[in-house]
Amino acid sequence: MRRSSGFVNWLVSWERFLLLAPVTILLLLAFAIPLLAIVPEAFGGDAIGRFMRIFGNPVYQKVIWTTVRISVEATVITLVISFPLAWILSRATGVKALLLGLLVLVPFLTSVMVRTFAWLAILGQRGLVNATLMGLGITSEPISLLFSELAVVLALVQCSIPMMVFALFTVLRRIDGRLVLAAHTLGANPLRIWSGVLLPLAIRGIQSGVTIIFLFTMASFIAPTFLGSQRQQMLAQVVQAEIDVGADWALAAALGITLAFVATIIVTALSSVARYLSRWQRPGVPPQTLPQAPVGQVDKSLLRKSVKLPPTRFKIPEVLRASVRFVQPVYLFLISVFILLPLVVLIPVSFSSAEVLIFPPPGYSLRWFETIFHSQEWTAAALTSLRIGAATCISALIIATLAVLGIGRNFRYQGAVEAMLMSPLTVPSVVFALGAYLAFSRVGLVDTETGIIIVHTVLIFPIVYQVASATYSSIDPWLSLAAASLGANAWRVFQTITFPLLLPGLGIGALLGMLLSFDESVASIFLSNLSVKTLPRKLWEGIRFNTSPESAAVSVVLLGVTCVVVIIGMAIILRRRKNALLPA
Repeated sequence: MRRSSGFVNWLVSWERFLLLAPVTILLLLAFAIPLLAIVPEAFGGDAIGRFMRIFGNPVYQKVIWTTVRISVEATVITLVISFPLAWILSRATGVKALLLGLLVLVPFLTSVMVRTFAWLAILGQRGLVNATLMGLGITSEPISLLFSELAVVLALVQCSIPMMVFALFTVLRRIDGRLVLAAHTLGANPLRIWSGVLLPLAIRGIQSGVTIIFLFTMASFIAPTFLGSQRQQMLAQVVQAEIDVGADWALAAALGITLAFVATIIVTALSSVARYLSRWQRPGVPPQTLPQAPVGQVDKSLLRKSVKLPPTRFKIPEVLRASVRFVQPVYLFLISVFILLPLVVLIPVSFSSAEVLIFPPPGYSLRWFETIFHSQEWTAAALTSLRIGAATCISALIIATLAVLGIGRNFRYQGAVEAMLMSPLTVPSVVFALGAYLAFSRVGLVDTETGIIIVHTVLIFPIVYQVASATYSSIDPWLSLAAASLGANAWRVFQTITFPLLLPGLGIGALLGMLLSFDESVASIFLSNLSVKTLPRKLWEGIRFNTSPESAAVSVVLLGVTCVVVIIGMAIILRRRKNALLPA
């Protein structure tokens, strides 16, 4: 029996090894090696002089300080704005939960470049804000809002809100609502409940969200390029410029190392603060107490006596008490406008008859849509992105399915393996794109569809895996055991039980993978140029050199694709829930 059991364990180990081999090879060759390729490039040759140039030059010192300052500002503002929305979403049900979910999901799946470009139409000299201010008579001439730190921070915050909400939501939904009710019953005001109950319990979600947003903003170069000036130049922007013009690869690598080093220091400090604030959530072993003598009958008469509550220190006027009920609707309205405005404002601008971005448009025309649909360059870029997206989707689905089956349900090292699988999400995207450019340039994969597909697979695989893993964990394991007990082999169980039940999750993962690859901007800008030009790369060039409604029309098309994908995904989910409710 021991021999038989040992053989079975050996066989299971080999099956798991073979299933996890593809993702291991992918992360080793296409993620770890590109990151390591930055090191010799940065520290080769006159490395000391190169880093002395970075840290000793006042220009680069200002760029580093500007990067940290803008990233911290955007992260703090995003946290303050997003926390109430995440809490409301975690307690919402029915139609309200559906609408709030769409409010967060649609911008999250929309290209960062599209959302950033929209701020040109909002904050421009002839944009929405200036048109409104002059229409109301507040100003007589346009106010300069573009090419400022305010514009960059606004764009970064708007792009970061969905990611922060998702990070907070996973923690807030597990908080027992009775704790809030108990605090309210004991006389705590709303501010005390938020600061004394919700924030301490949500510290893990706050840590995760702050880390994600800080890394995202540190690696951002699209917003400062479109909306900032030389005063708002950030490290990632300098790295991209060095690669784009091919001026100095070693300096670009050193700047990438600097960005990663600064981000690591600040994230480590934030993690230490979060661990200190959440130390009470990890209580140690309770001290042993000496046995106590039995207690006699307790006098409960005191519980029947009325107790007079002490007077409150601050008396809230009745007007303010009555207005509290309007706080949530007003907040939801304002944050909905802030999140959706950059998406909505592009629609009328794309139909403008003007040659430049003007809001409101002086007239309406379909000329820009006719231009892009009849343009061979835009059509070729769209087809290239579709091919890359389809190949990325298929490869990510296959590797994610194998990884889910390889990890299974009772894998001893599941936590460590999943941390490895999620590692591409923890590295600033611009640093990984830089490493991929340096590594792929040595093997001829730069400016090729194959190179972009490999990089997109690395970036998108973790998200597809998360969806597939969540679906797999919801499948009843007794179904597979019942099929195996009836004589079905492993392949037969997967074909008839596991795969059909896993298919809805794989379908949603496929839609997400296709959409995220189609809209991915950072790696596409780094790895495509002349031979291969994706739609984000073409849009990047169009916005940088010609801010006409033509780019708005392309952005609206991308937004429409996103909405279609979201509708299809919701239809799959609702159909699955409907089938689950049907009697067997």
